[in-house]
Amino acid sequence: MNRRIGIGIIGAGGIAPTHARLYAEFRDLAEVVAVCDVIPERAEQLAELCRTELGFSEVRAYRHHDELLADERVQAVSICTPPFAHPEPMMAAAKAGKHVFCEGPMAGTLKECDAMLQAAKEAGIVFTVQYGHTRFTRSAWMAKRALDDGKLGKVFLAQVMVNWYRTQAYFDSASWRGTWWGERGGALFHHGRYAIDLFLWLMGEVDEVFAFTDTLVHRIEIEDTAVAVLRFRNGALGQILTTTAAHPHPQLPDQRIVLWGSEATMTVIPEFAIHSADKELAQRLTETLQREVPPMPTEGMAGQLRDFLLAIVEGRPPLITAESTRPQVELARAAYKSASLRLPVRLPLAPIDPFY
Repeated sequence: MNRRIGIGIIGAGGIAPTHARLYAEFRDLAEVVAVCDVIPERAEQLAELCRTELGFSEVRAYRHHDELLADERVQAVSICTPPFAHPEPMMAAAKAGKHVFCEGPMAGTLKECDAMLQAAKEAGIVFTVQYGHTRFTRSAWMAKRALDDGKLGKVFLAQVMVNWYRTQAYFDSASWRGTWWGERGGALFHHGRYAIDLFLWLMGEVDEVFAFTDTLVHRIEIEDTAVAVLRFRNGALGQILTTTAAHPHPQLPDQRIVLWGSEATMTVIPEFAIHSADKELAQRLTETLQREVPPMPTEGMAGQLRDFLLAIVEGRPPLITAESTRPQVELARAAYKSASLRLPVRLPLAPIDPFY
């Protein structure tokens, strides 16, 4: 490739400097050329970071994403705005023919997700949503291979647990945090998204959900605690436990996924492991998966970003497609409907559903 991909970063706070630094790791593929933020000072601060610390000398700072998208040097964008502000710049970027790497979750409603996916399809752009922390890992791909090949036998039960600790000061740090309009959901949606996305990618389509959600500790609008039970279309049962009020405990990981099969039990995060009453079987399965799924050149968010850039260069879909992250939004919307009605809810949700 003779020319690096010109990157624009939309939204200069929060996670944006991390995006900039990761692009600097792949400067053979990309260069940051523009940033924008509704707060001009913040945009200029990020632009200065890119110029002085990261070596991107020609970075321009804009106030609005339309100005950034009009910059002919920009070929792809990172969307680093809060969840409520993902759809508008994403669809504008697609209309302008720019490839999109969007922070998760994709959007707060399925209606918004569908509009974003349609915009990407019509424009023929590469569109991915950032779930690399948990899904773009060797552990995730070994787990996926194990399930696809039936190595655990019949998977009959699965659990995902998310134990984050967010202080009240965290939620008070920005006007949109802790609100329905800003985050579009709490522990079950915005904060638990990484592990729940991986959980659903591994287990497949959900047939029915029953959920309880509540705000039990923090002074916020959104839920800080949620419990949901699921029946998957493959017949397995599942459970989601998630909170943003869990004090750290040395014997409890922040995130955990466990899948129980008729032949073996598998943990995916925090560490990949297979155990069985038949210890030789467990060892054989582990060794087979390690042989079949080689180490990845780069894991996590960095790996996903690199794959996004390579997908643009090679003219192929990214390994984590935006479509594949939609189930995390739909499950949350169905769970909120269940918690509101105190009834089980069947999936998929219909476009006429108020929770769609």
